[in-house]
Amino acid sequence: MSTVSTIIRRVQFGDCDPAQIVYYPNYFKWCDEGTHDLFETAGLASQELADRLGVHTPIVDAHLEFRTPAKWGDDIEIRTEITRWGSRSFTVSHRISHAGSGDVIAEGTKAHVCVRPDPETGKIAACEVPGELLAAFGETGS
Repeated sequence: MSTVSTIIRRVQFGDCDPAQIVYYPNYFKWCDEGTHDLFETAGLASQELADRLGVHTPIVDAHLEFRTPAKWGDDIEIRTEITRWGSRSFTVSHRISHAGSGDVIAEGTKAHVCVRPDPETGKIAACEVPGELLAAFGETGS
């Protein structure tokens, strides 16, 4: 069974455009919050990747499809899980829906790649997904 993060939040006035519809960049922010919560749920906070494992996981692709609007005062659910593991990358899937009805507001994916900075030059290079990261999500390798 895969690790899943579910966050429930209320759409605030500041999340919206003048028509009181959620301003689209906020969906990407909420997906990012879901990803960080997912890693914490798995027992390996995102910051630990850098601090303890020396690995960063930048986003190399992000995609969201918007299905129906969310408005000021709506309660929404942000569901996040890793749906693909590669040798050097992984895909995080997000579904944002109305908390009451379950109607999908937006869904999409973010592709992350594992990188390590060279201590001498500071340049980053792709690296294997650390075994400790895979183990935190119950994976054994790609």
